Amino acid sequence: MICKKRPFIYAIANQKGGVGKTTTALTLASSLSILEQNVLLIDIDPQASLTNHLAIEPEMVENSIGSLLVSETSDIEQFIIKKYKIKGGGGIDIIPSNINLAKIESNLSASNGGGLQLKEKLKYLPDYYDYVIIDSSPALSVLLISAIAACDGIIIPVVADYLSVRGVELLIKTIQKVENALNVKRDYKLLITMFDKRTNSSLKSLNYFKNNYKENSFDNFINADTKFKDASFIKKPLTYYEVRSRGSIDYLLIAREILSASAKGGE
Repeated sequence: MICKKRPFIYAIANQKGGVGKTTTALTLASSLSILEQNVLLIDIDPQASLTNHLAIEPEMVENSIGSLLVSETSDIEQFIIKKYKIKGGGGIDIIPSNINLAKIESNLSASNGGGLQLKEKLKYLPDYYDYVIIDSSPALSVLLISAIAACDGIIIPVVADYLSVRGVELLIKTIQKVENALNVKRDYKLLITMFDKRTNSSLKSLNYFKNNYKENSFDNFINADTKFKDASFIKKPLTYYEVRSRGSIDYLLIAREILSASAKGGE
């Protein structure tokens, strides 16, 4: 049965690695949950970093995102792991990933409509989610295309340095190609990560992105914070580990931007 209440679906995407993609997916989800939203995370990266970060052993997972994509079932709930429920707030669930997704990826690439499988499956989500956040593969592949096809909006994490400029341009071209192929439109927003106000590179890069992507950037940005590594080590979202840290505050501000946009009638 197709769900009646439709959550807003974000894909976290960048073809460049090391930009805070998984950190953004996880910390944004936990920030939204603190603000009383129910969030489903989907790990569509064969490296399964998001799955690992939520203290789930990928090799122990039976019902993974790969299994869902090749199954004929519409019962998506059997693939969802209930992870966190906040007292008086929202919560985080996840559809995990594992290395089998790499094998399934080649099958999807070879099949007609393989890039639309995720979009079709998400029609059958249970109706209690407010947001779905997809942590996509960093490579230009059918998995990245699947995430773009399935989402309503794209968040592009961008490190505040000169090398990120080219990566953003390439990803936007990829988004445009998917849009043309599917005859759809996907809004995107840049999220500046790992900002260090002590360096000229960060300051100049921030100005560049703000000036050249003014309408497609969040107002706030994410400061560099060593607490992200601490949270990763104990396999918890930073906002659950230390909510007063700089990084937690930054992501909570981004979550509030998202909710504010939603209240105004657009993400």
